[in-house]
Amino acid sequence: MHFGPRLEAVAALVPPCRTLADIGTDHAYLPVLLLQEGKINRAIAGDVVPGPCEAARHTVRQFHLENRITVRQGSGLTVLAPGEAETAVMAGMGAETMLQILAEAPEVWQHPGFRHLVLQPMSDSARLRRWGQEHGWAVTREELVREGKRLYELLLLEPCPGWQYPGCCWEVGDDLLRRHHPLLPDFLAEKKKKIRMLLTQMDRSERARASRQYGEYETLWKQLEEMERGNGRNGK
Repeated sequence: MHFGPRLEAVAALVPPCRTLADIGTDHAYLPVLLLQEGKINRAIAGDVVPGPCEAARHTVRQFHLENRITVRQGSGLTVLAPGEAETAVMAGMGAETMLQILAEAPEVWQHPGFRHLVLQPMSDSARLRRWGQEHGWAVTREELVREGKRLYELLLLEPCPGWQYPGCCWEVGDDLLRRHHPLLPDFLAEKKKKIRMLLTQMDRSERARASRQYGEYETLWKQLEEMERGNGRNGK
């Protein structure tokens, strides 16, 4: 079975572990892939909606993994007992949803046996970097992957009390900049395009131009141009 570039990139970012929790599992394809690769021993696949849980159970039966993957219906990390998993993956949801899930069950990710968060947000990755700094979880690795016409961000976080985000801009992962990720030029160009569209819309209103948000967008635009120059592409 072909799992697609996005899911394969998520799997590649998962560190080897004994038990993985796939939160918002949908069809449970990620646990299947990780078991096939030998990166995990077992998985707990959780979803809040009955339909995806049934789809996940079908996948588990299809691959004869009933003794390796447990499907549980429930909200976010609440499907786990503290210490039950070392790694949790949340992929294909917005950062706001991820933050709600983390706030709902701090006893899970604060447990000393819980070691990794693998996050693939559909939006607002900056909020996850800020969360990491505020809660002592370092962003130790970031990736970009293209599937179809869209670029996706992936983040690996590990416990690190007192960690301070080393980047100059919350919107773009410092790890991507330091490694000159091959997809970074396209990623920066897309970010700039979105910011320019927002600034153009706000230019139509004198009140909007005078707002703090407008100034923040202008600052971000300049930061993105600086990153493009540092990555070998002239700003446009």
